[in-house]
Amino acid sequence: MTHGKRFWSYEQVHEIVRKAVMEESYFEDWRPTLIICIAAGGFVPTRILRSFMKAEYGCNIPIQTIGLQLYDLEGRDPATSPVERIQWLSYGTGPGQVQLQGHRILLVDEVDDSRKTLAHAVSELEQDIEAERLQQKQSNPGQHWQAPELGVFVLHNKLRPKLAELPSYIMNARYWAFDIDNCWCVYPWDAMHIYDHTQTAEAIGLTGCRPHKHERRQSSGCPPPLQQQQLEEQDCTTAPGEAAAAANGHVAANGCILINGLAADGHC
Repeated sequence: MTHGKRFWSYEQVHEIVRKAVMEESYFEDWRPTLIICIAAGGFVPTRILRSFMKAEYGCNIPIQTIGLQLYDLEGRDPATSPVERIQWLSYGTGPGQVQLQGHRILLVDEVDDSRKTLAHAVSELEQDIEAERLQQKQSNPGQHWQAPELGVFVLHNKLRPKLAELPSYIMNARYWAFDIDNCWCVYPWDAMHIYDHTQTAEAIGLTGCRPHKHERRQSSGCPPPLQQQQLEEQDCTTAPGEAAAAANGHVAANGCILINGLAADGHC
């Protein structure tokens, strides 16, 4: 069941990422060597995340971008519509290209709603990893294969039935998020009037935003650069001001806003 809209400010997004790295130590035991941003919702969280990772661990993590589409076309039902690939990685050793071998790859998006987008991205990357392994086996039979590892970070994981699943190796140890109730999330990069949006978001604060918990791995430290490829630097308590939220609707106990008593549909 959905319980209305939930507004998030840039400041709150920044604070959630800070908490993930600096307080919850999400990546203390598994430090990425490559970030893959899922466009377009993952752009801002990815850039903020990279800054905190550099400050905390001293690692300059390269960023690559993929584009997937599920919700952008009017009239599409996300429950039955396929995920479409809009943009993907360019593989190789040339400028702007990437090799997956040996990397700890962190997929970043803003929200895990239906889970279809994340599941599609992981499935496609797993296929690409296998293709890269077979290609190396054929071209360099004696060369040791360094298997990549995949992980996922999202700002928010909606507590709702999912339409797709992620592999257990991710969900059991390398899935990082903050759990929230099933609201329609309105992020600041979607706002048309940013000051009103921010005021509404700050009136709610980070209420109901809870760290996702799973078993932790043993620390393996900040990995050294790969031999095959150098890692180059690429450039929740209610807050004051509830009147702003009340102007848009009723603030529920979970921090979501009920617009005229009506529930909104899901998000991406």
